[in-house]
Amino acid sequence: MSKLRFSSLILIFSFMASPIMPEAIRLIDTATAQEEKKKKPKTRRSQVLSKAAFNQITSAQEALSEGNHETAMNILLNMMKSDRYNSYEKGVAQQTYAYVWADKGDYSRALVEFERALNLGVLPEQVQLDLTYNLAQLSIAEDKPKQALRYLNRWFSQVEEPSASAYGLKAQIYLIMDNLKQAEKNVTKAISMSESPKEAWYRILLSVYLQQERYKESLPILELVVDRFPGKKAFWQQLSAVYQELGKEQKAFAAQQAMHSQDMLTTSKELVRIAQLYLYNDFPYKAARILDKGLKDGSIKKTSKNWELLATAWMHSREWKKSRSPLLKAASKSKSGKLYAQLGQAYIQDEDWKNAEKYLIKAVDKGKLEKRESNTYLVLGITQARLGKYEKAIKTFRKAGDFDDTAKDAFKWIRSLERQLAEKAREEKEKQKAG
Repeated sequence: MSKLRFSSLILIFSFMASPIMPEAIRLIDTATAQEEKKKKPKTRRSQVLSKAAFNQITSAQEALSEGNHETAMNILLNMMKSDRYNSYEKGVAQQTYAYVWADKGDYSRALVEFERALNLGVLPEQVQLDLTYNLAQLSIAEDKPKQALRYLNRWFSQVEEPSASAYGLKAQIYLIMDNLKQAEKNVTKAISMSESPKEAWYRILLSVYLQQERYKESLPILELVVDRFPGKKAFWQQLSAVYQELGKEQKAFAAQQAMHSQDMLTTSKELVRIAQLYLYNDFPYKAARILDKGLKDGSIKKTSKNWELLATAWMHSREWKKSRSPLLKAASKSKSGKLYAQLGQAYIQDEDWKNAEKYLIKAVDKGKLEKRESNTYLVLGITQARLGKYEKAIKTFRKAGDFDDTAKDAFKWIRSLERQLAEKAREEKEKQKAG
């Protein structure tokens, strides 16, 4: 498989670099504190909010939970401007103010406000640690991977035992920066540390492998993830592509079948592709059923090529009558007479010579038969002979005689028909004499 074709498959994994969701930002305060073992900080007297500050912060949080962002902001801005509150209380207000922007989905502004909260230096050590991690996440969301890495490295320097999630985040940043070596190193670490590695980590590792065309190494990972995450279409697509790349065509086909059985193939292109694979692997009836259903319910585009494919599938299934309707639809849309020629052949299979002649004539009239032209004239001549139209058949055979590949057979038919016509004429004369 060429790099150009395979690059489209790698795009499946590109969403690892997509912006983080607000939920991820809100949850980091508790999740990180529980997962990481922080280096022992310098002793600092714990601070608490005054009753007035606590009430204001609570009111702002309640407004935020109800989606009243402006109300929450006004409460917090008033706190930060007031001389009534100390630096710590204003720091908590600033931190909460940043969360409001994050909840609004304005990550750019949230990034600025979280930086201000961190730079105040008045919040507890654990909170500052969590803010640093949040800033790394927000920097990714704002397409600032270098800044994200700086914040995350600062965070790593402050914890003794970073979690698997932290290594996964670092791997994501390195992947965005196209530093595949470091991305692989960190995501491998994340996976090895976890009993249940996250789906995103496998995506990062696969992206590294596939960008470097390390298909053999990617294969066991793909076989693992389709078992662990069976409902993920992207993994099945990638597995099928890698099997194909490694020459394992039957396994590639099996992966496509698995997707089809799980109703993952929904687009016209996907459904036509699986039908083609069934046809190629000698399951024409299955191909025909997929195409017939898709063309009827609209999930497959009603193009000349798709009608032709359905007709081909029915013909390979020896369902000649079922092939006629799609062939006629395909032929009417086609610029050449080739499909009318096939339709004529389909009627010949049932010895329906009248309809066979009708569509073979349409074929030669429409033209653009190319390599089929000589054989179409020959078959039309045979059809006319079967109908007893000897004079027309001889004229048609003479046209077939203009082609090297059919000339010999055409002239045999002409001689045979001329003998029959001569015999018929002789019999008519004898009858007239006897009469």
